[in-house]
Amino acid sequence: MKSVKVPALELFLHEMIPLAKAMGVGVEVSDDRSLVLRAPKEQNRNSLNTAFGGSLVSLATLAGYGVVWELMKNEKGADKAEWRIVVKESRAAYRRPVLGDLRAICERPAQAVISEFKEALTRYGKAKLKLRASIVEDGHTAVDVTAAFVVSR
Repeated sequence: MKSVKVPALELFLHEMIPLAKAMGVGVEVSDDRSLVLRAPKEQNRNSLNTAFGGSLVSLATLAGYGVVWELMKNEKGADKAEWRIVVKESRAAYRRPVLGDLRAICERPAQAVISEFKEALTRYGKAKLKLRASIVEDGHTAVDVTAAFVVSR
């Protein structure tokens, strides 16, 4: 049997955010461009046998959270869990139902945005980062979520 390495983010989400484990959230891709999370429809369906709206917005929010978490995990003090990440505000737009498994994509912010964010974090001990995540199925956006995450010590 082939051994599969589970990404640190996935382990963190399952341990620290019980909803992520209950939803079956997994990391599909984590690269320089984006973070893609997935979750099976079976654990996240509604009475119409489509994906439950709460699961869709939760997965998109977790994708944004994951981008911030990965950004912070290499910062000084990250090993001591000194950084707190919270959602300050979010907005979701539901465009179409999701019929299959759930897939959330959060693009990583531009380097200039990251630099500005880290500068504010250094100066004030707190900073806000706005991100956009989408639930995509068959190349079509089903849900757009825009969220502001605040990081503080």
